[in-house]
Amino acid sequence: MNKHLIIDFDSTLVKVEAFDMLAEKYLENSTRKKEVVEKFKEITNLGMNGEITFPESLKRRIALVEISRDMVREVAIRISENISDSIKENISFFGKNRENIYIISGGFKDLILPTARKLEILDSNIMANELLFNKEGNFVDINKDNLMAQEKGKVKQMKKMDLGKDVFMVGDGWTDYETKESGVASKFVAFVENVRREKILEKADLVAENFYQVIEYVENN
Repeated sequence: MNKHLIIDFDSTLVKVEAFDMLAEKYLENSTRKKEVVEKFKEITNLGMNGEITFPESLKRRIALVEISRDMVREVAIRISENISDSIKENISFFGKNRENIYIISGGFKDLILPTARKLEILDSNIMANELLFNKEGNFVDINKDNLMAQEKGKVKQMKKMDLGKDVFMVGDGWTDYETKESGVASKFVAFVENVRREKILEKADLVAENFYQVIEYVENN
């Protein structure tokens, strides 16, 4: 494959929202679990629909939880057990084209790595936010110098990568569409196997029900 395929992580490569799973783990023994998880999902959806900026979404969600390195590792393994069905059925495609496949996500690299390795995606091809921990292993901040922590982070990251033409963005949210709108992606594929965001569908060059349709579209365009 001589084209570049950029894939979102949450609700695309995997069936779940990784940060939501982290919140659920933190709250598993809390009497406030239902209330906080619902608030968390509400903030996630506001960001995915473009109603608040990504940095604002991230800031609001982080304020709701206390996390540790050990908790992140445990949740990352759980996430890797939730690979999207049609992605799992096409693992050979990822291994064969690993040089030209990237994950660009507003999520956290620590939560993405186990899944990416199952799919044979190169560690160096994962562009995501970074969690910072103290020596006791407790979360202290995110790396604010990381482009993915900034407004229009995916656009800035792809501009920096300068992949040229034939760049296909596959995802389910507004920040994925922004890469096509800004011109750093030539095509935007809305991936709806796990979630449909109606506001996004009208912006897509293709609405893909599964990854088989993504492969066919990339190969023929």
